[in-house]
Amino acid sequence: MTELAYLFSPIQLGACTIRNRILQSGHVTGFGENGLPSERHLRYYEARARGGIGLIVMEAVAISPHGHIIPHVVQGWRDEVVPWFRRLSDAVHAHGAKMFCQAWHNGNKNNSYYSWTHCQSSSDVPCPAIGEVPEPLNEEDIQKVIRQYVDFCLRLQAGGFDGVELHFGHGYLPQQFLSPLTNIRTDRYGGSLENRLRFGLEVIDAVRAAVGKDFVVGLRTSADEMVSKGLTLEDMKKIAPLWANTGKIDYLNVTIGTYKSLAPVIAPMMVPPRAFVFYAAEIKQVVDIPVFAAIRINDPVTANDIIKNNEADMVVMTRATICDPEMPNKAREGRLDDIRLCVACNEGCWERITQRAPITCMQNPEAGREGIFRIVPAPKKKKVLVAGGGVAGMEAAIVARQRGHEVILCEKAAELGGAVLIWIRAPARQEAAQTVRFLKHELERLGVQIRLRTEVTARLVEQERPDVVIVATGARTIDNPVPEVVGPDAAIEIEPGAHVVTAEDVLEGKAETGQRVVIADLQNYMKGLVTAEVLADRGKEVTVVMPLPFRLLGNNPYDMDGPTHVIQIVNLTAKKVVRVSDHEVKRAGPGKVTVRNVFTDEERHLEADTLVLSFWRKSDRRLYEDLKGKVPELYKIGDCVAPRRLINAVYEAYQVAMQI
Repeated sequence: MTELAYLFSPIQLGACTIRNRILQSGHVTGFGENGLPSERHLRYYEARARGGIGLIVMEAVAISPHGHIIPHVVQGWRDEVVPWFRRLSDAVHAHGAKMFCQAWHNGNKNNSYYSWTHCQSSSDVPCPAIGEVPEPLNEEDIQKVIRQYVDFCLRLQAGGFDGVELHFGHGYLPQQFLSPLTNIRTDRYGGSLENRLRFGLEVIDAVRAAVGKDFVVGLRTSADEMVSKGLTLEDMKKIAPLWANTGKIDYLNVTIGTYKSLAPVIAPMMVPPRAFVFYAAEIKQVVDIPVFAAIRINDPVTANDIIKNNEADMVVMTRATICDPEMPNKAREGRLDDIRLCVACNEGCWERITQRAPITCMQNPEAGREGIFRIVPAPKKKKVLVAGGGVAGMEAAIVARQRGHEVILCEKAAELGGAVLIWIRAPARQEAAQTVRFLKHELERLGVQIRLRTEVTARLVEQERPDVVIVATGARTIDNPVPEVVGPDAAIEIEPGAHVVTAEDVLEGKAETGQRVVIADLQNYMKGLVTAEVLADRGKEVTVVMPLPFRLLGNNPYDMDGPTHVIQIVNLTAKKVVRVSDHEVKRAGPGKVTVRNVFTDEERHLEADTLVLSFWRKSDRRLYEDLKGKVPELYKIGDCVAPRRLINAVYEAYQVAMQI
């Protein structure tokens, strides 16, 4: 057999033949418009079908107004969705892929602030993540909800879809009936396992009776709620066969968790790849229908091994195919190095959804913008000089070269990668190195001229005579927090004899610290927290001081996504890192730092051998200013404009390179 033969073997789901074992599971895209699918959906799914995927499961579509949590969710209870479903399925089928859709009622996960409808559930037990008390469904309501499931599935059939995935996981309504955490009823839908199973089995029976034997019906289920007193894997190994033995469902898509245990569900890069495949493998041992494995399966070799080892029958590669929609084709053709691997940063996908924004990808700005962003040849070939070999500079050089320009990329250091090379020294961020790996590979593949240990100066530009200069010189570390540099509010007085270093110097191994370390954490994007973890791993006693509680509450929209935040805090807690919120460091002296309460102005001292500065960075615009008026076209991108995150750098580089 060929190297990835298991992954690219067909599979039969009911009456439907899928060409390979790769699927993109249902995931919220934020592309809905006025409660209906959009052209953005069409181009997005079409691109992944063209990329060679076997199965696309369209995002969770609400079957009821009572499950309509946010404005951009598709309203599947409306007949107007049917023509859109037909357009979507036709576009996917044209490229050889199959298409299902998730039937979704989120129960107590609804939020009437957005939906203007109250939430419903098995009992009046609120979701801890949402907090709104639901209306308990009576038997008449239950039958109405079951009809809503049926009506939605019939709309899918009319729209040409190949199947439906009933979402019985992630703590949604069917799981709320099933779980003793949320079902405290005393009637025939509550109490015993037989009674708690009743709602889900009635949904399955009604849907199968309505759609017939040739329409695929699958379930997405959480194999472990991962919360105290919730459903466990052992529980689900008893429940899954009861569903499978009905003979009315065609597969189980195995995930984990509820909204209370969401972090591993959207697992960030600190969670190892394929960490939860064993759940699917365990369920597979007790059922005789296909089982899918999910979460952090981002490369085709790992996916192939899962199928080969009989751990699952299909693999969910959702974020992997957001990042690189051509991943299946590249893998099938043996072009593994050409694959842009997802690094589970969550910046473009999950984090944007939590901010009510459409998804994209940190590495792939075309994701979610397929109808707008695409590489097109430049009308005129130009000589382009890119100053700076960080992520922004590399992306700009790649896109410019793809458009047909002659490109020279200069980097003053001995290695490409820029600031990312600092952060990947931390174990929690090592996987971000794949971003640099892919960009370097593309530069080489495209034949971009690369000059390392070469700083771009006005003189060099005069010698090269480029038509375009793109300045991507990044930003500089703040190591002197005086008012003239950081402003009076964030300034820290450094007394003689105090030992003060920067987070960057710690991560790069340029500075050692004493045993007792205080980190002045004034920068978002994890720098202070990652540095704290690195120092704790070295056996240091670490305290992180933050001016506001945003990081501790996880609600700062300009910081990090929730799953990344939660896993990072779990790691810090396990390593006994102390977190002090609502305070700011004001002075550092020998053996101590002085912190001030931001609300009361009360000061106190913390014992510290070393103060670590985790400030923002300052843009390095010197070259840009030197070149003004000296070249035909001049642009600045990334941290050179203003220090931000990788997603901003890549997006900006792509946009600028498309303009020239």
